[in-house]
Amino acid sequence: MKQLLLAGVALSLLLVACDETTPVDPDPLPDAQTMNFQTGARYSYRSYSTDPNSGEKVDATERNRELALVGTNLSLRGETGVALYLDSIFGIGGNFEVLDSLLLRQESGSNDVYRFAPLLPEFDLGGIADVDLGATWMHEARLGATSASWFVASVSDTIPYTIPQSPVTSKGIVVEVTDSAVASSVESVTIDGTSYSTTRTLHSLRLSFSYSYEVPVIGGFSSVEFASVALSRSIWFSADLGAIVREEREGKVIDANLAVPGSTIDTDLSIPIPGFYLEMTGVN
Repeated sequence: MKQLLLAGVALSLLLVACDETTPVDPDPLPDAQTMNFQTGARYSYRSYSTDPNSGEKVDATERNRELALVGTNLSLRGETGVALYLDSIFGIGGNFEVLDSLLLRQESGSNDVYRFAPLLPEFDLGGIADVDLGATWMHEARLGATSASWFVASVSDTIPYTIPQSPVTSKGIVVEVTDSAVASSVESVTIDGTSYSTTRTLHSLRLSFSYSYEVPVIGGFSSVEFASVALSRSIWFSADLGAIVREEREGKVIDANLAVPGSTIDTDLSIPIPGFYLEMTGVN
C-alpha cells in the first residue's frame, strides 16, 4: 500500500476553452440587468478552506482582504470592458496575480457575467501538492435568471507518477476538471446588516483521475480512469454592487485503488480535496 506523493511536481496544463455561443436556458430570458461597476468602490472579504472530511473551517487558512475597483472599462486578458478589482494590500504597481485581483466583465447586450479565474479557486489537493489549474474567462452567471444550463470549461493536467516494479512505463496521473452551470436563482444576501438582491448560480464540477501508461509492444499511451468525484460550487453576484458577494465550493476525500493494467500490482490512494468559502463582509 502506497500513498500518492505529488509534492514538488511541475505541472503542464491543457486548457480547453468553452463553447457557449448558444447556452440553454429553459425559462424565458430574465429582465435586463447591468453590473454596477463604479471606479473607487471598495469591498471587504474573508475567505478560508474547509476540511475535506468534516467540512469545517480550517482556521489557519482564513484570510481577510479588501478589493478596490480601480478600472471599469479596461482591456485585460484578451478582453475589453473589464472591471478590475485589486487587493489593497498589494497596491496597483507591477504585475498582479489571480489571487490578488478580481476581473469581471458583462457581455455586451446580455445579462451574462464572466470572471477570469481558475475552475477550482485555491485548489491544492489538501497539502499533498500545490496544483495550479490555470485560469480563463468563465461564464459564471446570467443575472436575474431562475434556471441555467451551459458548459463552462475543462482543464486537464498530467502529473508525473511512477509505481515501483510496474511492468508498464508510466506517463503519470491525468487530473481533469470540468465545470457546467446547472441551476440559477434570485436570492437575498445580507451584508453588514443590509440586504442585497443577488443571482446565485450553481455549478457542477467533475474531477477525475486517470492513470496514463505506455502500451507494451504496440506503443503509444493509453489511460484508465481510477477515481472521480462530483463537487458543487455556488457563486452569488450582486448587480447593484457590481461584485461577487459569496462563493462556496464543497470538499471531499477520494479513496481509490489504482490497479496497474496487465498486472497484479495495485496501490491505494487517498486524495483530500479541501473546500473553499468566500464572503463579502463589508461595503466601504
